[in-house]
Amino acid sequence: MADFLFHEMDPFAPIKYSYEFQEVLCQRKTRYQELLIFRNPFFGRVLALDGVVQLTERDEHFYHEMLSHVALHAHPHPAAVLVIGGGDGGTVREVLKHEMVKRVLLVELDRDVIEASREYLPTLSCGFADPRVEIVEAEGSEFLARTRKKFDLIIIDSTDPVGPAASLCTSQFLSRCFSTLKADGMFVAQTESLHFHRDFVRDVQHRLAAIFNLVDLYAVPLATYAGNWWTFSIASKAHNPRKLSREHRVPTKYYAADVHRHAFLPRSLYKRLMADGR
Repeated sequence: MADFLFHEMDPFAPIKYSYEFQEVLCQRKTRYQELLIFRNPFFGRVLALDGVVQLTERDEHFYHEMLSHVALHAHPHPAAVLVIGGGDGGTVREVLKHEMVKRVLLVELDRDVIEASREYLPTLSCGFADPRVEIVEAEGSEFLARTRKKFDLIIIDSTDPVGPAASLCTSQFLSRCFSTLKADGMFVAQTESLHFHRDFVRDVQHRLAAIFNLVDLYAVPLATYAGNWWTFSIASKAHNPRKLSREHRVPTKYYAADVHRHAFLPRSLYKRLMADGR
């Protein structure tokens, strides 16, 4: 048994994880949440917010690559990308791998997450210095309500849908995303686990289907997050998310063309999920 253990306090999961930690690198109370970065002998550096692990150095690429590259490859010309949340920088890093992306706007509520990532998570925050990136400190829904800018792709890289992130799942928020997208724009968000949060996943899919022309669901196995079978809800005004619009050429560790195609739920399973969730 390790001398020092971090016990995760996840209000959105029926199980709790524990992590051995070798060293606390950063611990502070921001205006919005408790922020902790510690070092684990297996996972490397670990970021936790309000007692819930958000990422580990060892496996964060599974999450960030799948959140980003599916939509980026399904859209034929994603020049302007809006990322809401994701203050650690992992999603921005992946988006910038696409040369056709000319502008990335990161909207993050908590500036302290960005600053801590710059200092302690350089492999994730490396894209912040790119001239294509603009950072705005704001709440996502409020930003959408006032912006006049239009985007090809909106990526929601949020924490669990409780507390500050709860507003990012409402029909009003999704409608604002739709209005902020260009005529052939796409939307993608992490939507929790099919094991533990099936009703939530289905509700988000129904809300998106009431707004967008094309709505779908794909998943990736993630050891870090409780529930493991992690889902991403994707919606599009015009382009089929299951189809790649161009070849996969950017450097990735997990994402690939065949991974893209096979990540989507089989049609039979998707229909059962949407019908009754069983």
